[in-house]
Amino acid sequence: MVHSQYRISTKLVEELHQVFGGFHPGYRDVHANGRYYAGTFRATPEAKNLSRAVHLQGDPVPVTVRHSNSRSGNPMGPATTASMAVRFYLPDGTTTDLVSLPISLFFARTPEETLGFLQAVRPDPATGQPDPDKVTLFLESRPWIAHAVQLAKGLSATVSFAQTAFHMLHAFRFVNEDGHATYARYHWEPEAGVAGQTLEELQKQPPSHLFDEYELRLQKAPVVFNLVLQLAGDGDKLDDPNAPWPDDRRRVHIGRLEITRPTTNEEIGDSVMMHDPTRLTDGIEPTDDPILAARRGIYEVSVAYRTGGWKGRQAALELGGCPFLGNAK
Repeated sequence: MVHSQYRISTKLVEELHQVFGGFHPGYRDVHANGRYYAGTFRATPEAKNLSRAVHLQGDPVPVTVRHSNSRSGNPMGPATTASMAVRFYLPDGTTTDLVSLPISLFFARTPEETLGFLQAVRPDPATGQPDPDKVTLFLESRPWIAHAVQLAKGLSATVSFAQTAFHMLHAFRFVNEDGHATYARYHWEPEAGVAGQTLEELQKQPPSHLFDEYELRLQKAPVVFNLVLQLAGDGDKLDDPNAPWPDDRRRVHIGRLEITRPTTNEEIGDSVMMHDPTRLTDGIEPTDDPILAARRGIYEVSVAYRTGGWKGRQAALELGGCPFLGNAK
């Protein structure tokens, strides 16, 4: 990633602080309140037909999962929505990550559009709420963003992490042993089924409720997610996470994830745990999606802030990049 790309990444992280609860040293800029869980992933026989990636050949692969109960950067804030980041520990000692959300489309097509959207919805200091006129003007001129916003508003709040479908918003290129390439998007489908509730019902519970409920489930049995690929068809946009694909696109079940117990940063042996969707392995390649390309820089700048405190923040602002890239994991 070039220096200019880190500048837009730094601007985005700063804007995230404005929109999602401020800067909290030591915590992520969004999805700050999270816990880790351990489990195992095993690919289905169909997976190797699509990709030669080592974790898609059928042998069990250890994983860690980070769930968050809020999009906010405030670790003390109320529960609002869920997220799921999965790290696969590969036999050669490397890792690869899947980062997913309950929404099916991203809000924008480029980092610059994302910055404009965040600036439009930034709370007014006088009211603590976004300026409705500013938001309306922005969305009316960009109907594709308005569509994604409406989809997000229509989502129910989480009942349980175990009953939430999670979506990786980007397309990837999957290459098998014969060199045949297939483009697809990932989806995690919960074996327990999908359920929701109103945000008001969720927030009647203590802030830790989703974690506590999940851990009670794990005491009884593993939580299971099926990994499904939605295959691209003719005309589907591969470089635009804001563009929907038709619902009738073929879906292939490529793996089963069993989450078994809580774990910690200390047990994992990684105090940072930066989940990077561009950290890929042979057999899976990125597309030309500019949002996907920007995510590593955004996460690295965020790591600089949360591991370096205010010094890290100032360095990122002054340099337009991440002074701790050598330590980021």
